[in-house]
Amino acid sequence: MKFRNPMLTAAAMVLAAGAVACSSDLTGPPALDDAQINADVAATSGDAVASQVAGFTDDVTAAGSFTMVSPSYNVNVTGNGASGQPSFGAVAPNCSYTAPRYTCTATTEQGLTVTRSFAFYDANGGSLQTFDSTKVESVNFQAQVDGSFQRDIVWTAGVHRNHNLTVSGLISLKPQRKWNGVGSGADTVSHIGLDGIRTLAGTAHDTVTNVLMPGKAAPSQVPLSGTVVVATDYTASLQGATGTASKQVTRRVVVTFDGTVTPKLQIGTLTCTLHLDTHRVDGCQ
Repeated sequence: MKFRNPMLTAAAMVLAAGAVACSSDLTGPPALDDAQINADVAATSGDAVASQVAGFTDDVTAAGSFTMVSPSYNVNVTGNGASGQPSFGAVAPNCSYTAPRYTCTATTEQGLTVTRSFAFYDANGGSLQTFDSTKVESVNFQAQVDGSFQRDIVWTAGVHRNHNLTVSGLISLKPQRKWNGVGSGADTVSHIGLDGIRTLAGTAHDTVTNVLMPGKAAPSQVPLSGTVVVATDYTASLQGATGTASKQVTRRVVVTFDGTVTPKLQIGTLTCTLHLDTHRVDGCQ
């Protein structure tokens, strides 16, 4: 993708030119460094996983926050309460029901466009139109996320992701709940560095396995256990002062949750720390 601000490209070339001026060794085409590629994939995948964890709350909010909806609350297709009851805690008003799912119009969340649908199920897998805390055991969420964002001036990303996730145990694990599912993305991430403009473009497929979340009243809303695995297939490219280079790279990233805001992120033999609050990855060794 292209940078939002054309000055970023110019800045990258100035930085790259500065690197050339400081080193007489850079006389041929730029070289792609595997360690740098691993760091970039770790950063990109870590941001995606942290965003997905934050998205758990966004999904639940769209579906009425569950515990805030009384068992007798009758939700109609517009999400307004029956019998003149307020819509607080009900299914979001931009969601309409066509059996067996609620489909919501697009919303903007953290600068990205999100289109979401969801469906309630009982313990036997039967669909339910309204949320009832004595009957709903699981909720399936399907969403598509599109847009772009910029971070720290030097990072720019174009995001196209979707997920199919199910939160279960709303009765059997209460107050905790467990998330499972899959997702995929076609992202383009660019970074300005002293070596030039580094880009990752391609696909990523993630698998969410038994990610256990604490009760909604818990002071810390970070996963207690479980994993997210991201399998990437990117074209890594570098546009430097002396030319361009690219190659195909595949990586497997594993984030293992432990009840802290800094779970471990593993990419190959490299172990890093993912910060769920800032979405940053550091401490790789």
